[in-house]
Amino acid sequence: MEYKEDRECNDFNLPPEGISADKRNKIFMNQLEFFKEQKKNFLGYQVNQCINHEEIIKQFFNLHINNVGDPFEKGNMTINSKPMEQAVLDYYAKLLNATTPYDPNNGESYWGYTLSMGSTQGNFSAIFNARDYLGGKVLLKYEEDKRVIKLNSRNSKCTRLTENLVCYQAEIPKNNRNAYTPVAFYSQDTHYSIFKATRVLNFQTFYELGSANYECPLNYPDDYPDGFSQNHLGENNWPIKVPSNRDGSINIPILVKLVEFFVKKGHPIYICFNYGTTFKGAYDNVQEAVNALVPILKENNMYEREITYIQNNEIKKIKRNGFWFHVDGALGVAYMPLIEKAIEKGLITLPENYKFPYFDFRIPEIHSIVMSIYKWIGSPISFGLFMTKIKHQISIPRDPMYIGSPETAFSGSRNGLAPIILWNFLAKHSEEEQIRMALHTEMLAQYAESKLKELQQKSNIDLWVERSPLALTIRFRKPNKSIIFKYSLSCETTYVNDEQRSYAHIFTMGHVSQDLIDRLVNDLNKPDAFVESLEG
Repeated sequence: MEYKEDRECNDFNLPPEGISADKRNKIFMNQLEFFKEQKKNFLGYQVNQCINHEEIIKQFFNLHINNVGDPFEKGNMTINSKPMEQAVLDYYAKLLNATTPYDPNNGESYWGYTLSMGSTQGNFSAIFNARDYLGGKVLLKYEEDKRVIKLNSRNSKCTRLTENLVCYQAEIPKNNRNAYTPVAFYSQDTHYSIFKATRVLNFQTFYELGSANYECPLNYPDDYPDGFSQNHLGENNWPIKVPSNRDGSINIPILVKLVEFFVKKGHPIYICFNYGTTFKGAYDNVQEAVNALVPILKENNMYEREITYIQNNEIKKIKRNGFWFHVDGALGVAYMPLIEKAIEKGLITLPENYKFPYFDFRIPEIHSIVMSIYKWIGSPISFGLFMTKIKHQISIPRDPMYIGSPETAFSGSRNGLAPIILWNFLAKHSEEEQIRMALHTEMLAQYAESKLKELQQKSNIDLWVERSPLALTIRFRKPNKSIIFKYSLSCETTYVNDEQRSYAHIFTMGHVSQDLIDRLVNDLNKPDAFVESLEG
């Protein structure tokens, strides 16, 4: 087969008269054959192409299953999979060491929902909630005035009688004008959805606020990690994002310095930690970072603070953190708890001088966690999980009578197939089997790393082969377009010590075999494999 993209929109044009059944079938078969061919060599993205749900899931394809509203409220949309959703949420809440079972009367209890998108939707949920939580918003309940409702009804005006939620903005204290102006921090290796969410939700980053108003507290190059390029500095020598270490994890000393700078100016902070970065697969050492930040937060009265508001003409106060710690674990959160269990059983040893990076609700300061669970289990549709604690829920809209359930999720309609697919996977695979699956992918990553390094030793070309500790991805010099297309490789251009480098990477997901890795290495061994990147 010729490995080139020859599918065009014109091949799928839709005429007003429609398309005959025979022609539709031919188009579908051509499309399916293309997908099957690409699946044989699929290596570049963190998606498991080993999917075995057909025998169960196809029975639900002729139904619209919608989990609109809160997952723990049945609602009036009865064709939903919320009981299964509750079961899978409880499963992962236990895996992530959250307080279970779900209890609406216990503020420490977990709350979450299945996402109809990947982690991007969960990241939006976290930032939306953090913005209001840190911004001094308070939810107050009130009931519509019955007298007004009666009067409106007599005048043929429709007014419903229900308890509603009002979002109240606490008054800014006179001694700190920055008290409700939160600042966002995230690293160079953070997924682009975080930047997108801060823009959409009008959440200022430390770079935006700092470069426009202050002198940077960091000195280049003394305060920066090895390999950091000045090309990542913006206006007034501020880093555009928190610098990462060479392996892709967030640089904790720099994060601490930046956070301390803004906390001392009275700003509450939002930090997005990564657990399996998109390109390097790196895990931020969340526990270490939290340990370093907590003393600073306490010294500056940001670990816990009072929010003052007025209700029914009475002054009231509530206590709340002046920070929000979020973990974007798109891939890593799904399988690293299994690796931790394997370590405890003595089935795998950690790399030398590397400590397991704890990240979950065992750390009491963690506010929210998100994962793109479809990437790990293998699914025909994208979906994920978002999890927080009941006491941190702030951004809840009105309780719409139309759906008969509080609209606590960030989205409206939610995919009801997602919990069914996830429940099916967890029901079919015991925890022991899942641990074996995680160990298999880890072994394949080690194998791929060794084969690529062997190729590098034989070659006269520096292939820049690197793998972050315990990552399922290995990065290397970007090959030619034909290889990129054949293996669906993801590519990224970055700077290392001011040298511009173009990388590709592979992910050893559940469908990957040693044979597939060997085929890639054989193609990379061909004379023209890296001609384009060397000439560029």
